Amino acid sequence: MIINKNIKKFKALSLVITICVSIISCDNENYLYNNDLYNNNAVNENEAINERVQTNIEEAKILSDVSILNENIIVLSNSLLEKNSIYPLKNISHKLNKDHIQIRKNINDLAKKKLVLLPTTLDKNEINEISKIDEARFPKDYLDEVKKLLENEIEQTEYLSMITNDVDFKVLTIKILVKLNYNLIQIHKTLNQIINN
Repeated sequence: MIINKNIKKFKALSLVITICVSIISCDNENYLYNNDLYNNNAVNENEAINERVQTNIEEAKILSDVSILNENIIVLSNSLLEKNSIYPLKNISHKLNKDHIQIRKNINDLAKKKLVLLPTTLDKNEINEISKIDEARFPKDYLDEVKKLLENEIEQTEYLSMITNDVDFKVLTIKILVKLNYNLIQIHKTLNQIINN
């Protein structure tokens, strides 16, 4: 009888130990699974943060490049406005100047909001190149130079629009591209007028 009681106690104890070991092993597997998920999420989160930082750096660099191209067009249009030139050139120069000053304001506002530092002065070599345009060929050379700058600015702005997921950058690129494409069309029309005359 005592042996039967001990056997029953031993069976009960064995059953309790088996249940406890099963629960602990299941819980440990669950812990390891959750820990792996946490580690994978942390790795994915770090990768996402690194990717976003790289995108922010690229956005700032391109915004700076667009700003420089924009300033070059402003300097070029101002130099034409100071010269004695034909009406279509003066007219398009005035429009370019006005549009690019507005673009500058939009870029500066966004740069301030996003804490992006923009260049404040132009390279003296670029300014000298602009001012060295030959007087005799000035209208065509001027328009060719503006066309080249506009095409570069459009290319950079389109690239910015492709790489960014930031709504503010997307809105800015749309505003800029509308004005730049319109101005490029006007440059082509004016070039055709000058060539045909």
